[in-house]
Amino acid sequence: MTAGRLAASKPGATTNTVLYRTPIDKSASSVMNVCNQSGGALSYRAAIRDYEQVLHLDGLNTSAYKFAKGNPISGYKITLEPGFQDASAIPGTTFTTTNGATATILDVFKPTEEVVFYAKVIDVGTTSIAGDGQAGTFSNGETLTGATSGFTATFRGMDATTGVWTQYTDIAAGGTNVSISRTTGLADGMYLTIGTALDTLLGGEVATINASGINTTTNALTITRGQLGTTAAAIPAGSHVNAWSASATVTTIAEGATFVAGDTTLTVANSTGFTSGGIIIIDNELCQISEVNGNDLTIVRGRYGTADVDHNDGVNTTLLTDNGIYLLNFWSEGETITGSSSNATVALNFNTSIGQTILTKYLISTTGVGATDHAVQAINQYDIDRTYKYNLEDASCNNYPLKFSADDAEGTNGSGTEYTAGVSKVGTAGTSGAYTSIDITADTQTNLFAYADGSPAGSTTGVGFNASIIDNPSYTDIYIYDVSGEALAAADTFTISETTQTIQANGVSPGPFGYIQDWYPSLCHLKVTIGEGSEAFAANDSFYDTPTLTNGTRTLTTVRTGKALSLGSPSGADGSRTAGTYENISPNSSGGSGDLATTKVTVVVDGSGAATVTLLNGGYGHAASDTLTINDAQLGGGGAANLTIDVSTISTGIHTDQTEIYNDEDYIFYGKTISANTTDKNSSIIVGPGQNLLVYSSAADLSYQANGFETSSDDYEVVNMTKIQSGG
Repeated sequence: MTAGRLAASKPGATTNTVLYRTPIDKSASSVMNVCNQSGGALSYRAAIRDYEQVLHLDGLNTSAYKFAKGNPISGYKITLEPGFQDASAIPGTTFTTTNGATATILDVFKPTEEVVFYAKVIDVGTTSIAGDGQAGTFSNGETLTGATSGFTATFRGMDATTGVWTQYTDIAAGGTNVSISRTTGLADGMYLTIGTALDTLLGGEVATINASGINTTTNALTITRGQLGTTAAAIPAGSHVNAWSASATVTTIAEGATFVAGDTTLTVANSTGFTSGGIIIIDNELCQISEVNGNDLTIVRGRYGTADVDHNDGVNTTLLTDNGIYLLNFWSEGETITGSSSNATVALNFNTSIGQTILTKYLISTTGVGATDHAVQAINQYDIDRTYKYNLEDASCNNYPLKFSADDAEGTNGSGTEYTAGVSKVGTAGTSGAYTSIDITADTQTNLFAYADGSPAGSTTGVGFNASIIDNPSYTDIYIYDVSGEALAAADTFTISETTQTIQANGVSPGPFGYIQDWYPSLCHLKVTIGEGSEAFAANDSFYDTPTLTNGTRTLTTVRTGKALSLGSPSGADGSRTAGTYENISPNSSGGSGDLATTKVTVVVDGSGAATVTLLNGGYGHAASDTLTINDAQLGGGGAANLTIDVSTISTGIHTDQTEIYNDEDYIFYGKTISANTTDKNSSIIVGPGQNLLVYSSAADLSYQANGFETSSDDYEVVNMTKIQSGG
């Protein structure tokens, strides 16, 4: 209990002043002494209010918001890790952080705005890493550089922490300087067979290593392209190459005639040293030995992109030595890569016997169409009660329209069907305005696949990703109230239900908090008492209502200035205007700066073309002079003039602030006279929980003192929304 002088003030003239206020959990019994320090008679007023502000809220003019006396409200938000699932964030739970800050949980914040992903279709590959040696976190879109090779690529996300998705640049057909995975075992003049299908040895290109063409420091080669009659082509990153050198095993053709194209039995002068599986070179043709029978070699013609052609009798036939498999246009084995902006590092751990597989994939950014931070998302997670939109405007999305399937990763490209529940598809992929969106509800299939349905069918396989529906997501933003003690700060922690929560960097967003004293839904007026230590509420502050149902759904509301409260008469009748009732439409334009999307009216047009306009939602930001225009196209499009109507009255966000009077019945004295140089004693003044004692003087010569005692009180019952945890 606190006793003695509760408050004292000598306020200015003709100004409402809060002399004393009680916290929401206390009441006070007091005597108010008023001292006239002037030589003339003066007058004063006193009032007891059970509120400090009256807020004007957005929404329908007859509001469906749920508020009742006792409800706490808050715009004070903190961001946590790992956060709370909805049922685990119990309203009214008080916590104290390790640094000594105390607060009470109101609820989780559930974002409802549309989530936009910007898609591109890009060719990428994944490279294995030594995951336990990673330092730092790579940034999507940054350049990766090899410490040994200097080879560069673009980071496009992590592959389940075991590899990095990277976007590479091909070596052009005419390019002669190229990185190789290692230089051990290489020598000037060796043949390199590039880009060959290793299972068939068909296709590809042959190059040779130039004299002094090996840089062992950076694992780089200078090569001559398109050798042995092959055609130089672009070299994709991580292309398999075999290095070959001429062995000492040499013989000659002993056919007795020309060894013609297509002949697969080669007779040589001496087959010693030639073995099955070996590669031989005859002029500019590479062949593979499949069998040795005496001096007859059964061969497969035209390997590694060389041509099957005639050869003269007596021409040398040389067995090539296989010096191993390498990766061309690629990183060095075991080197460390570094991100250009993050400075993150990790050592690579790829298998040289396996060439880099380049895949065409959807890459996603949340930044914008022209962003550079697109990354592979193997699994996209969707929270229930949100809409996810994939922007497909980038030109790379041409022929890659995004669709969903619940039964096959490739949807209609495979054996599955297209999933359409809650899905909207707009425009043509690769053109302005194109997108696919999906509304996630309790009825959405738990596991979905996103796939590309291009032309011809099946040509776009492997592009998509998996999608997983989170029906009980964790929320990291939490509304709190009754904040006291030390200041909340990043890295501060507290534990609830054996889970430690950590406040994140920039994770403290101070805002007002308080308690509901009364609610007038027909006016959207909310009487509130400001919480101890809280700032006052202001226009554009947002907070949740409190449904009466257990585990109810809260609705976010906002204090609004410039909400249209009434409209004038609409413009005159027009016989071309189409009769009918047009419900819940927004004006097309405004003579002011008010928000049109949240301004809603119903228009009834009679047979004469006269309109009656009913205001449903006044929006915000309007001025009393605004003219709202409803296009004729919104009213049947009969060819009439557009309908116009003026805004008559608007709201003030803070209808009543901390020092104003909302109701005349709040006064306990009004115009009470006090003689010159006297003191007036007013006893038996009870100030209840969350109430204010206000005073008003006719002149600045009156001083006030409230004496008494303050005690704890449970007369104001705090009423939080109830939650029941599953299984409990």
